[in-house]
Amino acid sequence: MAGPTSGTAAAEPLRTRKPGHPMTTTPRRARRKPPAPLPPSPTEAIGLDLFSTRDLLQRLYADRGSAMGDGEDDSAQAARQRALWLRLHEDERGARRSLIMPDAALIARIAALDLTCPQFSEVTAWILRAATLAMAGGQPLRLDPCVLLGPPGVGKTFYARRLAGAFSVPTLTIPMNTISDRGSWFTGLAPAWRAAGPGKVAQLLIESDSASPVIVIDEIEKSSPINPTETPINVLHSLLERENARAFQDEFLEIPLRADAIIWIATANDLSPLPNSIVDRLITFEISLEADQMLAIQRSLFAEANAASGNLFESPPEALFEELASLTPRALSRLWPIAFGFACMSSRRHVTRGDLARAQGVLGLDRGKKSRMGFLTEMTSPPAPRAAIAPGQKNRARE
Repeated sequence: MAGPTSGTAAAEPLRTRKPGHPMTTTPRRARRKPPAPLPPSPTEAIGLDLFSTRDLLQRLYADRGSAMGDGEDDSAQAARQRALWLRLHEDERGARRSLIMPDAALIARIAALDLTCPQFSEVTAWILRAATLAMAGGQPLRLDPCVLLGPPGVGKTFYARRLAGAFSVPTLTIPMNTISDRGSWFTGLAPAWRAAGPGKVAQLLIESDSASPVIVIDEIEKSSPINPTETPINVLHSLLERENARAFQDEFLEIPLRADAIIWIATANDLSPLPNSIVDRLITFEISLEADQMLAIQRSLFAEANAASGNLFESPPEALFEELASLTPRALSRLWPIAFGFACMSSRRHVTRGDLARAQGVLGLDRGKKSRMGFLTEMTSPPAPRAAIAPGQKNRARE
């Protein structure tokens, strides 16, 4: 009787085939597609990590033994350094810092600067273009370092403060004429030094919620280092170059920081003392005061001083402002509070010419007039009569 033989694999039922049989078919499992990446949260989309958490943990735990010095001073400084690392580790914000995301409200605040600081209209227009472009692309605002070049007293530092207020970010002013070392204001001092501590840049970034604070380098050309070969200008080569500033190294913190989103605004009266390598890193805006701009500036400075005094005083007439047209914005910002004091002592809520004249006397703004008048008085007045000297006192008077 013909039938299937045991050696015929073709007749063997599939369910009886053993695993590994050449004709055995294993059903394939459908491959799962990898999950699509989640879109970044709003916080992640507009911020950056100021430092690497991994670098921080390595400093906290891996270098615990090597961080401690031999002497008491070294141990105390290393302990302060470790305390700073620990504070960063326990900070609820973590390493995240926000960036400036332009919107219609921010652009309106920037545009309003033309009303109070018309002499900086070119700078404001540059920032407005950058902010409008960033808003259109949904990107954070990035500005290249710039320098405001102009004579003293035209309001350069005042404008920088107003700009930081429009951005709603912290601001720091570094007076370059007070820096006499190689730049510890910027980079800090390593724990090996007795006065060791983080620099101003690291402190500002750590304390701030923003990765884009405004740092004003006031009179950038006037550094006066004790050792001319160790000028603080050298530090700026890295800080003002965005690629290098991505890993800014503070000598005390010893953890690379993201300093590439800082908004740098320098002021200068003259750029000739600066090396070309620094000038090339700065966008230069030449600032000058026009006669038709002074009235707007004066009204702005009066309003600011009046607000600081509780808005006690009436706005002066335009003729009074015109009489002050020869004064710089710096002088006017100091003049109004003093004049308010004279008016308040007279139980008035308006400022008179007499108040302003006395305020100018306090500030010494009328010294030039006084000296010229005094010189003319000495030339035209007859000499004062000498006191009579008794004959017996003549020799003593000569002695």
